[in-house]
Amino acid sequence: MMNESCPHPDLLRRFVATPYVFTKGDGLNRICVESNDLEIAWSVRHSYIARTQRSKAGGLYCKLIRDRTAPADGSEVSVVSDGNLRVLHRGSGTILIHDLEKSELLGFICPNVTAQELISSLIPALLDLKS
Repeated sequence: MMNESCPHPDLLRRFVATPYVFTKGDGLNRICVESNDLEIAWSVRHSYIARTQRSKAGGLYCKLIRDRTAPADGSEVSVVSDGNLRVLHRGSGTILIHDLEKSELLGFICPNVTAQELISSLIPALLDLKS
């Protein structure tokens, strides 16, 4: 494959590399975290494994992209649920989407959201987990 520059910008961040991949378990209890940010990948993996060991919850596939160009405005959090999809917005630069049926989590995280905030409040609010 040739390494040509794309004439069109990838505004949807469809092709962002996620070199940090952590996987643990197998089958229904498998946790897989992919990210372009090492701190996010490590923190989410560690937090989710600790939580599932306490609650015996099932697996989860996460793809979390740190979007350094996203707006870092607002701190208002809203969660919308429609059937098997739950969507969390924080300001206008962070969005997390959880597909309950597939146990998949996709997120774009703005620069001012820390990994600690992500694992302590945003992901638990999205997954409706009680700490």
